[in-house]
Amino acid sequence: MKIEIKEAVEFLRSQDDYLILMHASPDGDTLGCGFSLCGALQRMGKRAKAVCPDEIPHRFDYMREAVTEQEFEERNIICVDVADTKLLGDMKEMGDRAALCIDHHVSNTEYAERLLLRENYAAAAELMYEVITALGVEIDRPIANCIYTGVATDTGCFKFSNTTPQTHIIAAKLMECGAEIAPINYAMFELKTPGRLKLEQEVLKGISFHAEGHVAVITVMKSVVDSIPDIDSDDVGAMAALPRQIEGVDIGISIKEKKGGIFKASLRSSERIDVSEIAKQFGGGGHARAAGCSFSTTFEEAERLIVEASCAAVRQAGLI
Repeated sequence: MKIEIKEAVEFLRSQDDYLILMHASPDGDTLGCGFSLCGALQRMGKRAKAVCPDEIPHRFDYMREAVTEQEFEERNIICVDVADTKLLGDMKEMGDRAALCIDHHVSNTEYAERLLLRENYAAAAELMYEVITALGVEIDRPIANCIYTGVATDTGCFKFSNTTPQTHIIAAKLMECGAEIAPINYAMFELKTPGRLKLEQEVLKGISFHAEGHVAVITVMKSVVDSIPDIDSDDVGAMAALPRQIEGVDIGISIKEKKGGIFKASLRSSERIDVSEIAKQFGGGGHARAAGCSFSTTFEEAERLIVEASCAAVRQAGLI
């Protein structure tokens, strides 16, 4: 059932013992939403904890300042920035029992008992800012840092086409609340680990181009990742942005080998292509400029399928 902010606030005020789920392969938006909401509920005197099915990369450690560790038996499950419970990995069963989902993905499957959705928001963190404000909780520096991270990362530091005037207004308000934008922006957009640099070198060796250069593909094989010391999921996830950084590329594809013979395709595009439509063909989804899907097949077949669909989208757009 779709609800509005008022109804979400009424639910959050009337209940307690919250387990907040953040999606696997966590990014700044799901983590920013999870930790900020957890911190806000705790400041209201509620019991809450935010958990993720995957290890949280170290560069997000500062978000933990917004929350305190609490032990209790959860009674209400909330999912944040989770369009589908398939994105929860080993925690899917818990997600299937969600009492509330707060999200901004047009591909949301409406799995939760209550869904607060804003498809036109650049980040779920924008919506979380409104929820926490409506709860009457003061947004202090630690909470502001969490929300700002979500807004900044899902807009590519405000350079993606999903950025709106509202995005900048919320960022400015978070700055007034003490958000430490300089160190956050450095950690999110400039800092690279040695492992990430090594992985970039390796994947760029095998880049391929299709559709007269409008489609670029890189592959991230598990054997390569395993051969690089001190690398984490965040370093691997960052590879998705590389192909679209090349001049003339309208669709950038990163194919990552996951455990169990699964291959995940991450797609990024220019404003001329809606990659969510490509991802939907294979049971995936996401946003118009950033989407993804998975294949339970061989690497060669996964690559063939996603490249064929992407080339078809380029032709349909009249680019070739």
